Amino acid sequence: MMFNDALSKAAEIVLQHLGNPNRPVVLVRDLFGKFRVVLPDDRADVANALAAELTDALGVYGYATTSIFLRVSDIGTVATSARVILGTEGGAQVVLVDRLLTGTEWSASPSVEASGRKRFTLFSMKGGVGRSTTATALGWHLAKKGKRVLVLDLDLESPGVGTTLLGKSLPRFGIVDWFVEDAVGQGHLVLPNMVAESDLGLATAGKLIVVPCFGTDTGFRGISTHPDDQGDYLPKLGRAYLERGPNGHEPWPHRLLRLVCDLEEQEKPDIVLLDSRTGLHDTSAALILAMGADTLMFAVDTRQTWAAYRFLFEHWRSHPDVRDFRDRLWVIGSMVPRKDGDAYVEGLRDGAYKLFGETLYDQPSDASEDITDPDTLFNFQPTDESANHYPREVLFDEGLVAFDPLDALQEGPISAAYGKLFDWFDRTFLPEEAP
Repeated sequence: MMFNDALSKAAEIVLQHLGNPNRPVVLVRDLFGKFRVVLPDDRADVANALAAELTDALGVYGYATTSIFLRVSDIGTVATSARVILGTEGGAQVVLVDRLLTGTEWSASPSVEASGRKRFTLFSMKGGVGRSTTATALGWHLAKKGKRVLVLDLDLESPGVGTTLLGKSLPRFGIVDWFVEDAVGQGHLVLPNMVAESDLGLATAGKLIVVPCFGTDTGFRGISTHPDDQGDYLPKLGRAYLERGPNGHEPWPHRLLRLVCDLEEQEKPDIVLLDSRTGLHDTSAALILAMGADTLMFAVDTRQTWAAYRFLFEHWRSHPDVRDFRDRLWVIGSMVPRKDGDAYVEGLRDGAYKLFGETLYDQPSDASEDITDPDTLFNFQPTDESANHYPREVLFDEGLVAFDPLDALQEGPISAAYGKLFDWFDRTFLPEEAP
């Protein structure tokens, strides 16, 4: 028995013994990939036969018959951590609770916290697609419209947008400092000294406020104001993901949400831009699910891009709260070439439509259902420009490859590359501002 086969075999066996349309069967997979079953108190009659069959069928991915069962109290709240992995036409279901070292946040429930402000997460599965450059350009565009914009650089392993917008005018501290100090009850000492205003916003009607990963006192080698400093960024980064707040255990996404809320209370922004880490890291999941944000998902039209996104979308397909966040996922067509650009965008559109259509969009049960009626189904026509899958294009521009807005703001290339994205953003999220 291999890891890939054990889940389907375990689900098949427990459904045969415990299938009940009024109560899902709960499987628990531990860190080693081994399975246990939550046995209801009233089903002791099948315990011996079920234990023997599971232990025999699962091999190294099973437990001994004497320790294969759990109680509901052993696993906590199932509703927030389980996903359906098998069901029958009669309504019986098997759900899985996965115990992971990482990856757990991709199954988390989306935040219902309402800040009264608009939050946007910029996310990509692959690097080098212009995500941080877009955060810079979009922040500048919104500041020009008179908005007070707060930008957080949350790509802690590869800091970018913070130094792009601030240059050497960094605050004393950054995000990693807050996480380290917050764990021992001193986050409030860092908070006022971890924000700085970008010069890029000085000539606008608004403000461009930035929270970088690190500051002058963080201990980032080459940035620190202390000449004898040996560099404290990595030791702090290694502690930044602790699931511990000032009052004891606290999940990391909760800590992040608390940081964002505290910064919003302090800075009073109109719009918050969250620049995410690339790929399937728990921090990215927290920015998509825990923030209650709209997510701009960057894509280039390659087989690798769609394969990577499919991993995530297939996982979300069985997410118990998928209906609460799928309409806040938006495809951004990145690096669109100027030559044959229309054909390229069509390819992006078709790839994104196939991805959404086969995973997150509702499917009509019969020909009478109208997929264009949002009150009937969450689905769209392939060419519907208001649809979540439709790519909002960003043109490739060589002038933005080595982009340094503080050195010389290239307004012409920015407007040319991002004009369509800006127009869509204004129409969709700032309808009162759009022409």
